[in-house]
Amino acid sequence: MQYWVKVVFADNQELLVKDAIRHTISEDMEVLEVDSAKEVIIVPMKQIKYIACDATVFAQKGKG
Repeated sequence: MQYWVKVVFADNQELLVKDAIRHTISEDMEVLEVDSAKEVIIVPMKQIKYIACDATVFAQKGKG
């Protein structure tokens, strides 16, 4: 399942990944990793103001 993830940085620049497959925060809470079919984006958490994603990804995880 693909979904969108939006990252807003501390300087108010935005990154929108429209075809994300997975996004995770590292165990040490240092980096955000956003995976898509084309690329893997790693962003230090210190640079992030907030993260938003398509809520349908959470609805799908509960079903099965």
